Amino acid sequence: MSEQEIREGMLLAVWDEPPLDFDPDVLIKRVEQKKSRRRALVGVGVATAVIAVASFALPGLLPRDGGSQLASEGQATTSAPPSESVEKKAQRIGDKLAEKLALKRTDFKEIYAEFHPGQFTYPPYSTPTTTRRNPSDPDFSGYVYLNDNIGPTALRVTAGRPGFSISNFCVSASYCHESLQKDGSTVFEAEYLEGGSEVARAEVVRRFSSGYVVQISSHNYNPASGQGLRQTVPVRVGVLTELVTEPSITWE
Repeated sequence: MSEQEIREGMLLAVWDEPPLDFDPDVLIKRVEQKKSRRRALVGVGVATAVIAVASFALPGLLPRDGGSQLASEGQATTSAPPSESVEKKAQRIGDKLAEKLALKRTDFKEIYAEFHPGQFTYPPYSTPTTTRRNPSDPDFSGYVYLNDNIGPTALRVTAGRPGFSISNFCVSASYCHESLQKDGSTVFEAEYLEGGSEVARAEVVRRFSSGYVVQISSHNYNPASGQGLRQTVPVRVGVLTELVTEPSITWE
């Protein structure tokens, strides 16, 4: 029904009645105002809902990069992890060495490592110490213990910044070899007969460009106890080199 039809209907309804100060145009205008107000309120509600939805969806749509303030505020800030103690570092490396040695030599059993901060010397000639006495002492030292078909023995390990001389390293060796690694470190391999016909000591040194030095040696006796003499070393330089260059071990 049109506005004109509504107006005419109202006029006919009150045609025979006495004038009552009734103006159909005013009534129609009021109805239109109410309809306009209702449409405005509905529009505001819809706009509010759209803004609310956008406020939840917007953070996930914005790029999370350093150039965006919202991205930088939304990312959780974490402080750098504290420095690893020498004790934890030594234990981590020892466990990894034992794990890798077990994979490379399946004939070995009861493989485990025991490292401590500081310097030691060969027993039974002196008492080991677990404290660093001077800056030239290694960060840590210890043994990778193993048991083969002959009996228990161990590999001797040191890591730190002690002095290293290639001339002294090779002077009495029956075999001495030097190789440059991809990371810039250098690996020195040597085997010593020590007056016999069999290899009595095998030793590998890895020297990093920073001056950090890792040394692993295998002996024809148990260096952890000074006993258990055998004909030759339980581990040759090939395996020792694989251990000292193992990619999963972070030495420094």
